[in-house]
Amino acid sequence: MIDIHCHILPGIDDGPSNMDKAVDMALAAVRSGTSRIIATPHFKNGVFEVSKEMVSVSVEMFTRVLEEKRIALAVLPGAEIRISPDSCTLLDRGELLSLAGSRYYLFELPDIFIKQGIIEVLRQLRQREVIPIIAHPERNRTIQRHPEMIPEFIYENALFQVTGKSLTGENGKLCFKIARDMVKEGQAHFVASDGHNIRHRPPCLDDAVKVVKKVGGYKAVSTIFEENPAKIEGRCLAGNVVTGRRVG
Repeated sequence: MIDIHCHILPGIDDGPSNMDKAVDMALAAVRSGTSRIIATPHFKNGVFEVSKEMVSVSVEMFTRVLEEKRIALAVLPGAEIRISPDSCTLLDRGELLSLAGSRYYLFELPDIFIKQGIIEVLRQLRQREVIPIIAHPERNRTIQRHPEMIPEFIYENALFQVTGKSLTGENGKLCFKIARDMVKEGQAHFVASDGHNIRHRPPCLDDAVKVVKKVGGYKAVSTIFEENPAKIEGRCLAGNVVTGRRVG
């Protein structure tokens, strides 16, 4: 499996505080069946000062440690970017970090937002041939109150990443319902761990796989956990992830 959203880099945001804890997370991920992780520290959220250079250096250091310890986990650079009216300006300046060097960018919505404002940013991103992935919509307050926004954003070429723990019910009943409904309706393009630590938010997806298989069948498992993430890496030649509209 490929986990496209995980805070696994040590000492860079609210993920593991040191290398030992990051290694423990890597071991847990491998045991759960994950072979590749895109490291996505919080980016441009007004809390953590993280740069593209910091992520690149951290990924290189972490990769060397994993190789020394013979842990079979590939770690790729990425970021969880707080979407804002300035997102396209920052993109044009080359300040935003994509997922694994691709055209896919992981964006986090503010808890409270105006729908039309987000739609305008999505349209600007499409003009730049960027493919936005919206992180954990089922946990967002505004979307929880207005789930009808989900297909509207998909129409604007946005993709959605659901959190594994939401599917297993560990993030509460409302998150559980929205996440499962999204899988049923084909609106969950990715399921990721959003892992931060071993105890409370581990980078494990094996239980979520079981839920997706029950709700959407084997095809959903293959699409969500393998085919779509592989397209981010460019290792699948079948094209972009399919949404309600043409991508690109």
